[in-house]
Amino acid sequence: MPKLILKSLLVYSPNGEKGFHTEFSDSVNIVHGRNTSGKSTLIQSVIYAMGINDSKDNLNDINGEDVFFRLDCVLEKSEEICNLVFVRSNDTLVLQKGNEPPVRFDGINSNNSYEYIRYKELLSKLIGFDLVLQKQAELIGAPLEAALLPYYISQSVGWVYIRESIGDYRFYKDFKFDYLDYYCGIKNDHKRIIKYNLEKEKKELSFELKQLDSYEVKNEELKISKLLDERFKGEAENYLKGYQDLSKELSEKEAEHTKLCNKMSMLRGRQRVLSQIISNIKNQKPKIDQCPTCDQSLPGDLKEFYSYSQDINDALKEKGRVKEHIKNNATKLNSVEKLITSLRIKIEKDYGVLRRLKSDNITFDSWLNHNANLQMLKNISIKKAACEKRINGINIDIDKLGSSVDIDSLRKVKEREFLSIFKRKVSALGVKLPKEAKYQALYSLNSFPYQGVELHQLLMAYNFSFYEMVMKNSTIHSFPFLLDAVFKEDIDSESRSNIFKFLSHETKSSGQVVFSVAEYKGDETSSNPLFNIENIKSEYFSPTTKLICIGDSKTKRSFLSDTALIDSVLINDTISLLEVV
Repeated sequence: MPKLILKSLLVYSPNGEKGFHTEFSDSVNIVHGRNTSGKSTLIQSVIYAMGINDSKDNLNDINGEDVFFRLDCVLEKSEEICNLVFVRSNDTLVLQKGNEPPVRFDGINSNNSYEYIRYKELLSKLIGFDLVLQKQAELIGAPLEAALLPYYISQSVGWVYIRESIGDYRFYKDFKFDYLDYYCGIKNDHKRIIKYNLEKEKKELSFELKQLDSYEVKNEELKISKLLDERFKGEAENYLKGYQDLSKELSEKEAEHTKLCNKMSMLRGRQRVLSQIISNIKNQKPKIDQCPTCDQSLPGDLKEFYSYSQDINDALKEKGRVKEHIKNNATKLNSVEKLITSLRIKIEKDYGVLRRLKSDNITFDSWLNHNANLQMLKNISIKKAACEKRINGINIDIDKLGSSVDIDSLRKVKEREFLSIFKRKVSALGVKLPKEAKYQALYSLNSFPYQGVELHQLLMAYNFSFYEMVMKNSTIHSFPFLLDAVFKEDIDSESRSNIFKFLSHETKSSGQVVFSVAEYKGDETSSNPLFNIENIKSEYFSPTTKLICIGDSKTKRSFLSDTALIDSVLINDTISLLEVV
């Protein structure tokens, strides 16, 4: 387990010639002083000096005085022990490891800058921090804030919410699970990024499918077109086939009718000609009638009389034949006309039946106007089939990736281990643990349904329980445990005593711990101080405990002091480091 131990902190303003300097104990460090004196500033300065920008805004006041920060640490890693020196001035940071040449980084105030990313890679490698988080469709290295998160409880939100003391992790998918798995020692493969992409595609396809269904259901025109198609489709197809046959027969009969009409006209014309001929022949009898031109009697020999008789007989016979033809042709014409009339009536009747069929006041004519909608319905159906086919394929691919049964079982083991530790610490603080499973299961916990002192004590029990879980993981880096403001303003003396007892017991077996408490001694005539930190140290903590006082526990905003005793050699050495190229 790579282990980082704080040795000393220097914050100095060359312009104002004032600063702050302290050394740290390897065990317990108690930062005490009046409220708003600068206790939180000390802890935030440690974080800021390490190149973590989360507390940058909280240090605007002292950064405005053009200060620089120097943090001296020891890094214990495997068999190697080396000194680490962090020197920071605004957006410039210099890191020196042991006797190696210092490395300079300029422009680290933004977590997205090139220099910050370069620094993050170097520090992560030094402490062995390799947590990866999922951001959209890729896995990326976790921010440096996540390396400190298990070891830092902020005054602002750390005693209210879980995993929110430092950093913003809203944009990482399943951050809580990745974070807890990592610090509890549960290895997670990277198949889930493939699964994430498949599930994302499935979600998009499901949404598209839902939209297609919704459009089809809610669009009244499409709904009516579908009903019309189901209502008229069979009858229309039968009609079109029958209509084609009837139209063909009608065309043939109409052509035959035309021929018969023409023949009838010809026969009746011939009949009129023959009647005229017969009339003329009868008025021109030989030896009886006269020539209509010269009034002379027509010749009357036997030859002429025979010719005359023959002509009239032929005309009369021909007229009879024509009459018979006219009769027969009229019969055929009447038959064809009746058939044509019948065909036309049948077509009109059959077409009229479809025209009279209605559904929601929609006629067959209207159905013909819905062909565009029917084509749209067809396209929708094709798209839906394609979406459903792809979703089925995605489900098969997801099943092939395997289930999370194994990792779930590992998490259950860790949850049982955590709950055992948690119950023990809750009992030590004399607070009641909520019975609901979501307030006891490690992977479900986000907050507690309490407030005031009870909430404060529960969160203290939780934070030390998770800290103990992390410390059991030999592969995880270790930072000092930083607890800002272990007391709330309204905590009574008995509860403060219980908390001190709890801290005393916990810090005996922990690594380096730095916590702050508010202490106000008042003036010399004050006979009722909040508590005496010297007495607290002697009663609850070991002699190696370091007391770090901010502003003699009387003055406010006294983190930087012009009376601080700071070695000039240390100041000059720090300035030299800031000047390296």
